Amino acid sequence: PEHADKVATNVESVTTAATQSTVETVKQSIDMIQQLQQKGINLLLDYGPKIIVAILLLWLGFKLTNFLCKRIKKIMVRREVDSSLVPFIIQVISIVLKILIILSVISVIGIPMTSFIALLGAMGLAIGMAFSGTLSNIAGGVVLLVLRPFKSGDYIAAQGTEGTVKSVQIFTTVLITPDNKTISIPNGPLSSGTITNYSLLETRRLDINIKLAHGVNASLIANDILNIINQDQRVLREPEPVVLTQITESSLTLSSRVWVKTENYWDLHTILSKNIYQYLFDNKIDVPIVKM
Repeated sequence: PEHADKVATNVESVTTAATQSTVETVKQSIDMIQQLQQKGINLLLDYGPKIIVAILLLWLGFKLTNFLCKRIKKIMVRREVDSSLVPFIIQVISIVLKILIILSVISVIGIPMTSFIALLGAMGLAIGMAFSGTLSNIAGGVVLLVLRPFKSGDYIAAQGTEGTVKSVQIFTTVLITPDNKTISIPNGPLSSGTITNYSLLETRRLDINIKLAHGVNASLIANDILNIINQDQRVLREPEPVVLTQITESSLTLSSRVWVKTENYWDLHTILSKNIYQYLFDNKIDVPIVKM
């Protein structure tokens, strides 16, 4: 019996100690939760209103920026600003205004501007090194905006492709190809490379080369081709159309050189080539090959 009493006493003491330890642990956990809750409440009371104000300011600021950009775009269209440059200008204005709004909101929240500017400078340096190509495209867009080697609607060739200019954006210039494909060329390489503008001048020279076999009457054919060319009223009389003859060992080439208005270039190229080919076919002139 004495042994049983001792065992019971030991079990009771162990149980009591375990219970007290559990109670202490629970109390500490409750105290920690209460402290965290109090800190959360304090942070919410301190920064909650500022965060709400910051969100409202950002929302209103971005809304106002979009409204101003739309108004500026309408004014630029009304004043007939080159439509290819409008997207670029609007994008730059939008980015600048949004950056100013973000800086203003940060100031309202209470973040020291000196620390933020230092952080922003470091981030800007890192981003600039990581995205040097992107920054060069922005700089290229500015160069295109200032020099204006082309405008919306011009037909250009650059960077191994060609098409009609649709717009100059902040990173790329958009072209529409003759078969209705959209091509985006980065502004950096475009501004530093060779650009051929087929629409800049009012007139262009249309060359049509006709390769013939030896033994034909070149003088007669040249006169007939000139007559075909002069029948179209869209062909300019000054400079006067000419047909030049070049003789090689394998063939004889007649080169028609005709000056036309730029907007008529492709239509006349198709029509004159067709009419010249039909003339050669009707007169059974040996193996004509008409090419540009």
